[in-house]
Amino acid sequence: MPTALFSTEIVVGTLLLLVVFVLATTFLRRRVIARGLPLTLCGLRESGRRRWRLGHIRFGDNALEWYSLGGVSLRPRHRWDRQSLMLNVPQKLAADDRIAVLPDASGVSASAGNDTFELALQGPAYTALRSWQEAAPPGYNVNVA
Repeated sequence: MPTALFSTEIVVGTLLLLVVFVLATTFLRRRVIARGLPLTLCGLRESGRRRWRLGHIRFGDNALEWYSLGGVSLRPRHRWDRQSLMLNVPQKLAADDRIAVLPDASGVSASAGNDTFELALQGPAYTALRSWQEAAPPGYNVNVA
């Protein structure tokens, strides 16, 4: 007959294994999503929404991809082609609009085709995004004079 101490040890051990599993899954998911490409933390607010959603953006060869922070999906929730992506000037977020995880983030309104949205990025991440958008991948538009 199991004692109370033994039952407590099983519960605590199970919880510790669950925490380790969640952390390992999160770490491995991030590594798989990155696949050697630049990946950074970012907030996304879709047009007409008030709430920010945290996630990762990945600068692919021809598209910017946004992945939700939580979950196990390896597919991007949003994908915007580099050619159609238009970024506006970043603006500091209002005090009631700030994201705790990104305290010094700036809001950048953007559009891609008919899709309008806003990204919350810290300074270096915005610089990387702007550089990525303005740079062409090797072999892209090679016949431009």
